[in-house]
Order: sequence, then C-alpha cells, then structure tokens
Amino acid sequence: MRLGVSTYSYWHFSGPKGSLKEYIERAWYDGFDGVEVLANHVESRSKSYLREVKRFAFEHSLDIYALSIHNNFVKPDPADRDAQVNNVLAWLDTAHELGAKIVRINSGRWGTVKSFDELMERKGIEPPIEGYTEEQAIEWIVDCIHRCLDKAEDFGIVLGLENHWGLTTRAETMLKIVKRISSKFFGVILDTGNFIYDTYDELEAIAPYAKMVHAKTYFGGGVWYTLDIDYARVFEILKKYNFRGWISLEYEGKEDYSVGVRKSKELLINFIKLSSYL
Repeated sequence: MRLGVSTYSYWHFSGPKGSLKEYIERAWYDGFDGVEVLANHVESRSKSYLREVKRFAFEHSLDIYALSIHNNFVKPDPADRDAQVNNVLAWLDTAHELGAKIVRINSGRWGTVKSFDELMERKGIEPPIEGYTEEQAIEWIVDCIHRCLDKAEDFGIVLGLENHWGLTTRAETMLKIVKRISSKFFGVILDTGNFIYDTYDELEAIAPYAKMVHAKTYFGGGVWYTLDIDYARVFEILKKYNFRGWISLEYEGKEDYSVGVRKSKELLINFIKLSSYL
C-alpha cells in the first residue's frame, strides 16, 4: 500500500480556493507519495496546462494516481444520461493527460432532496422521483458505466465507483451495480466514511472489489458529521482481501488543514507500516 492525499483534503468547497499547483506543493511538503486531484481544482482542460501540472508533480516526486470527478447517472431522460456519459468521457481525456490511473465516478442520485446539508441529515437516503424505481436507476447506471469502459480500457484507466451517497448509500444496492459489470478496468473506491449505518459490515461487503481507498479523518470534528473510524479494523478488512493499492486521505475535519492533514498522515502511515509486516 502507498499513502496519498486528495486535494480535497486542503479545501472543502468553501473559502478561498488555491491553485492546483499549490495543493500539489502542500502534498509534497506534508510528505505524501502521491496526490489525487479533485476535478474542482483543475483550472483548465487544455493539454498545455495539464502537461504542466504533470511536470510540476513529477518535479515534486509525486505520482498523480487518481482524478476524482462528479457525475450523475440517475437521470430519467436518456438525453441527460448521454450528457453525463460524455462528461465522464471528457474527464477520461483529462485523466489520461495527467497520468492518473483511476477515475472516481459516482452512481448519482435522484435529487429529490435538494440540499446536500439536508441529505446528510437524512443519512444519504432520498426517495425516488415519482413514477420511477430504484431498479430502473440501477439499469441506467450499469448502462452508462458500460458506455464509458471502452475508452477507459483504451487508456488503461480504471473506473472506480465510490460509495458516495445516491444509489451507493448502502452496500446492498451498490453491489447490485458492481456485480453486473465485469472488467479489469472497473472496481470500487472504498470510502471509509460514507457508510454510516452498518459501517464495517458494509465496508467488508465491497472490499473484495476495492481498487483504491478513501480514508476519511475528522480532526476537530467533521464538516457534516463525525465518524469514529476504527482503522485497525478497516486495515484488517483490507488485508483479508489482499488490498495492495493506494490509500488516499480525504481529510474532512474542522481543525486547520496544516494540522489536521499532518495528524491524518501519521495515523494512516502507522497502519500501513503495520500491515506490511503482518
């Protein structure tokens, strides 16, 4: 396993936003092996900009191992789903230029709960759009992912479906999607903080399919909620399923980034070192 950091760890969708180079430099200063780029931090999709970012990361001895994007396949209108597929395909071009090996995708959600704050209060659960069913949404998601896979495979990039609310709020529903897709270039991004019902049972349910791990930490209390994650137990689960990939920190605490990210790194690196000897 190797330890990297998402640029999200340095900016939580509020306050002044720095440049992508700034976050890459912070990741180097904090001693990570690599960096996961949040799509919101990509300032241009031009090849010259992306190649400059890749060069900058290389000169800081950092691997850009992942790109985390936003998409929503839970759209009743086929034209809307087409647009979402095209969005993912365009981001695959970006990932290819950056040298990323995995792209985080979402299932998407119904949008019947308009506020994300309210969605968090409801623990991620929202009702379907009237007249539609969860099974229909699963079919839409599976179809859209299949339509993105040819390009992903051509680039040698893995599509990683994260347990990130919407249709992946519960492992049972997420697995109905995952088990319908058979490709070496598709798998799961296991987020340690996004199953808030039966956390460890649900993490174990998706762990056999994990290609990357988002490790959440909440020093100073969480932005939306706080989970007291038992990382000894999490790493036991990962070891059980022979996970060897990237552990990507997503620091989501209220403590200052400069302190919280460092504390998170020390917490996680100790478990990684321990796992390597077990």
